[in-house]
Amino acid sequence: MPNSIRFSLLLLLSLVTGCNKYFDVPPNDIGMKLTPSGYENQIYTPGQVDLGRDDNNGQMNKLVLIQRSGVEVKEQFLGKNGSEDKEDHRCLLGDKSPLTLDVRLLLALPDYEKPEGKKELNRLFLLGNPVVVAETSSRVLRISAESVYNDQARQLVRGRLRQLCANYKDFDTIFASLADASEKGFTKQIEHEIAGILKLQNVPLSLVSAFPSNIKPDDSIIEATAAQMAADKRVVAIKKITDFLDADKTGSRVLVYRMQVLQEIVNRAETNGHNTVVLSTGSEGPTSLIPIVNNKTITQVVKEKPEDAAKK
Repeated sequence: MPNSIRFSLLLLLSLVTGCNKYFDVPPNDIGMKLTPSGYENQIYTPGQVDLGRDDNNGQMNKLVLIQRSGVEVKEQFLGKNGSEDKEDHRCLLGDKSPLTLDVRLLLALPDYEKPEGKKELNRLFLLGNPVVVAETSSRVLRISAESVYNDQARQLVRGRLRQLCANYKDFDTIFASLADASEKGFTKQIEHEIAGILKLQNVPLSLVSAFPSNIKPDDSIIEATAAQMAADKRVVAIKKITDFLDADKTGSRVLVYRMQVLQEIVNRAETNGHNTVVLSTGSEGPTSLIPIVNNKTITQVVKEKPEDAAKK
């Protein structure tokens, strides 16, 4: 074969093979080849894929990727201050009180190593909307399992979660149900309902787990609960003090306690830069008002007669 012919053949071969383009499938992804006529019936695992040459009229094969590991989705029911649109999206309980709630979903792709799973994965690619991967060739696209969930099931899931919350009469009831690991518990009910919606909508994703978190009542309920707890503790403290004082038949405990309370009043008044008037309830004589002078201890004041203290 003449050298000129051999050179021409080599040049032609290099031009043909040089136009072929190879693109990577990253370790955490799988991909499918999108041709001008649709997806090929082949799943590409991590490695390189030959997409062939660009056509003269601009048509070409493209690589569409999707993350193959579990995909986390978070459904949030937040108040005005937490939501992006400044609207109140909280759930309502049976007593009509609002509830802040997060539900974290872990979704999995179909098992593409099995025939039925491969068929479901093909449908997942068809439901997705591929977008160009930033900082890569325009021939590499990506879809997300979360976007498929959002389009096919999200509104139904959020609606059903609101219905579940409304089945609980108040915050104490739903909070107690969080610790219930049975099928009647709040967590298991969430998983059951979401899995049912995915199946009903024929979404090619499976639910691995769903877990509620950041569950909080309205601020008014938190404040009322805190006030009630503080009042309960105050009642217990008062009972302990009165029981302690009543146990002393001599009355010395009462006298010492009274001195301590009066001294605390004086100290606080002096800290604020003011005098104060203490209502004296001594055991002798009628109740009288005693002005407390700065820089005097309560013991000094008590030793003085009310009229003497008033003159000073």
